[in-house]
Amino acid sequence: MRFTLPTLALVAAVSAAPQVPDGPLNFYARLFRESDDCTTGSTSAYVGSRGGCVNISVPGSGSALVVVGEAAKYYLAGWTGPDCTGTVVLVETNPGVCTSLGGTDVQSWSNDLRVFG
Repeated sequence: MRFTLPTLALVAAVSAAPQVPDGPLNFYARLFRESDDCTTGSTSAYVGSRGGCVNISVPGSGSALVVVGEAAKYYLAGWTGPDCTGTVVLVETNPGVCTSLGGTDVQSWSNDLRVFG
């Protein structure tokens, strides 16, 4: 197979592009829809790098589990309304510790520390 000069130049330019790694994962939580003890049922992931607010609905019978964290304690805010509005449900937890939502339906999530005072 023969390549023409423009094709070889394009391949060289693409392969010479600098590669930038993703930043470190500093916050990851699993949200359990059907389990108040983080053991069974369907789950969703909340990743801190997704942005300030993520709309993920979890019924009050669910729970949250911080899986990865770079600190000893993390704060995750569940909101009763979409787009981090309504009443905030404060989840203060250590990585690996399950927190039940205690019957409060959550529509969105953030790790914005301002709500924790």
